[in-house]
Amino acid sequence: MKTLLYLLLLVFLSFSIQAQNKNEILNDTLSEQSVLEPVIETVPDIDIFGEEEPLNITLKYDITSFIKNKSKGEYLDALFEIHYNETQTLSKNIRLKARGNFRRGQCMFPPIYLNFKTDPFEDNDLEGIKKVKLVTFCSTSKSSESYILKEYLAYKMYNALTPFGFRVRLCKIEYIDTGKKDKNYENFGFFIEPEELLASRNSSVEIDPVLMKSENVLEADADRVALFQYMIGNTDWRFKGGHNTKCIKSLNQVTAKVIPVPYDFDFSGFVDTHYSFPQSWTSIQNVTDREYLGYCRDNDQAYLDNINLFLDKEEAILNTVVNDKYLDEKAKKSATRFMEGFFDEISNTDLFVKKLKSECRDDASMRQDQ
Repeated sequence: MKTLLYLLLLVFLSFSIQAQNKNEILNDTLSEQSVLEPVIETVPDIDIFGEEEPLNITLKYDITSFIKNKSKGEYLDALFEIHYNETQTLSKNIRLKARGNFRRGQCMFPPIYLNFKTDPFEDNDLEGIKKVKLVTFCSTSKSSESYILKEYLAYKMYNALTPFGFRVRLCKIEYIDTGKKDKNYENFGFFIEPEELLASRNSSVEIDPVLMKSENVLEADADRVALFQYMIGNTDWRFKGGHNTKCIKSLNQVTAKVIPVPYDFDFSGFVDTHYSFPQSWTSIQNVTDREYLGYCRDNDQAYLDNINLFLDKEEAILNTVVNDKYLDEKAKKSATRFMEGFFDEISNTDLFVKKLKSECRDDASMRQDQ
């Protein structure tokens, strides 16, 4: 026993000496770096998705090559920086690539995957996360900026309804081109919470949505998603096959059914992009029209419970738009009117239930659509 204690003491002393030597080396290094560059070790911890103020970000990479080869979706080396203030910057050597099936072909500047695998985050909510989605401006037009801001607000409105939604963080982004054309850009964008982080904070696990059938989805959660999509005028989604829908399964509920989580709202009437159009499985002619694509329910109370949830959250949802600091007044008034139209419609609950029952999809029609 004495021998074991003696060995443990030696190990402890050895580590203490090594730590002291490392601290002396680190202090010398920090003294040299403090004049030349920001000291990353002194940058404060950051809660990417728990704070509201926009992040100031710089992305340096070959934008010329990125735009030219965006359809290939190939990774490029990049320098990613978060600027806390004039003297504190967090820098990461990362890789990035274009993403998004439709927007890669439609947009000059499609959404991006940021890959932090080789230079991971530490001491914040993205610790251990390898890839993060960044939604970017589609083009350099003024309307493109409003598209970004309104799609960001769509996520925030869903967050007002439930914790089972992707959180987002608005960013002010400076894009610096290291390519031949040396074209730089500044615009808004936003991060989308990684799926593994969404699942973790909700005590859930990720489930492949391709495997899902109508009977695999929790009814109340499915109805909430469907009415939200109706509210923002979005038809570009499906439960089965996971079209713009992710799935997580709660570890706290004794059930084999999953919770659907919507994403990608640029085809909605609320965002109203110039390139959006109603999907083939709907009857509407314009994206600013609304059609309910949820499942049919045998019990009217299921519809009423969902409607009452939205009515209870009306103020929070409308204030998400009204109190936004960055959307220009014209776009904000138009977006507010669009949302107010929804709440005017659902305020007559009896009439609205009849509408939902006339437009809802039974299992047979859903299978035919998909």
